[in-house]
Amino acid sequence: MENVKTNHCKDFVVAMVKLTVTFLLSIGFFVGLYYLFKNTGWIGKFSNVAELKVILSSAGFWSYAVFAVMQFLQVSIIPMPASVSTIVGVICFGPWIAFGISLLAILLGSIVAYIFGRVFGSKLIYWIVGKERGEEFCKLLLRGKWAFFVMMLLPLFPDDILCIVAGACGMNFRFFLVTNLITRTIGIFCLCFLGFLF
Repeated sequence: MENVKTNHCKDFVVAMVKLTVTFLLSIGFFVGLYYLFKNTGWIGKFSNVAELKVILSSAGFWSYAVFAVMQFLQVSIIPMPASVSTIVGVICFGPWIAFGISLLAILLGSIVAYIFGRVFGSKLIYWIVGKERGEEFCKLLLRGKWAFFVMMLLPLFPDDILCIVAGACGMNFRFFLVTNLITRTIGIFCLCFLGFLF
């Protein structure tokens, strides 16, 4: 009986070590990617419609994957306006394809941002937006989770930072996911079809 318990403990420890190493490597990869984009000047390119069109056009067959990665990174790692990248996607692929890719990639990026908030807490928020602004966001979300829904729906608030704040404040993941699914779908749909008009 003791051998069985010992084996279970060893298996648990090994699983936790593997999970921790995988998580740390993932964090290291994303942080490294951020500094790579920052130091090479690619972040500036991601804010420019013409530059993004060149990047996607030059990717050829891989342009869909590049666009998906771009949409994922702009939520979780790179401080890039979603409106710019989404409109470029609409120009290159049309509204429906841009909408589908954007929705999936941005939802995944939002979940990663939420996990970052859960793991690193308020320190990460303060590092990104400063202590004063970070505390304001936390107070807003702590007043009621429906404030999060309203802020995610309105274009006036930084959605990506709010996802990190939601994780740091311990918001229920199911509510977070449903809110993102509804608000991101509405926002991206409007943006894709408004972008198509231009």
